[in-house]
Amino acid sequence: MAGRLAARVLACLVLLASAVAARAAEVQVSPVVVTLSPATRSAIIVVRNQGQATTRFELHVRSWEQGPTGEMVLSATDGIAVYPPVLTVAPGEERNVRVGATSEFGPVERTFRLLMDEMPPPETPESGSQVRVVTRLSLPVFLAPAKGAEKAVLADLAVRGGKVSVRLLNEGTIHVLPTSVKLSGLDGGGKSLFEIDLPAWYVLAGGRRDYEATIPRDSCGSLQALEVSATLPREVIRTKLARPGLCAP
Repeated sequence: MAGRLAARVLACLVLLASAVAARAAEVQVSPVVVTLSPATRSAIIVVRNQGQATTRFELHVRSWEQGPTGEMVLSATDGIAVYPPVLTVAPGEERNVRVGATSEFGPVERTFRLLMDEMPPPETPESGSQVRVVTRLSLPVFLAPAKGAEKAVLADLAVRGGKVSVRLLNEGTIHVLPTSVKLSGLDGGGKSLFEIDLPAWYVLAGGRRDYEATIPRDSCGSLQALEVSATLPREVIRTKLARPGLCAP
């Protein structure tokens, strides 16, 4: 994700009152991905308030790892510094947030999440008739290795009881972000019988993503092969399993 990226983020995470209307902070953040390197140890994130009310955020940085199904595992860290720790942005105002590396860069990319939690505004008589929706922004921060190597493979494609399992392994030193991961069923002539989109998201360096999907029963009579493909920024990788009786229990 190169260049100046911007995202309008409306995240409904916490309801603070019971009422007939809902309101959330409306902010624009740029960039939405931060990559730091030994040559560029800090970066600026611009936060613009496009709403009608002053918005306050509390900022935290967490170390970011992943579970095998893609879930984020966050933990406390002192590897990244962020300033200011509390940010107040008036309507139409832009404010800068500085993010900087405080730890050493290593041979493998290190990964963090910058969390910007909206702070609830003071209660007013007018706010009593609203549901106040609190926004959380979660931005990835990467500490690049001296030499980045992207290498992802699909492995362990298997079928059991009509369930397909496969793994996307990141054997490189930087994260991969597929734009799509697909499971396809093929007949004996290679014609597609079905196609299932699997979740496509970050797989961090040295990590894996485990997938599971169910074969459609109406395809079982003609199904002779399964193929899984992952579209990466520089290539498409595939793995295939071909044999009769793929739907057998």
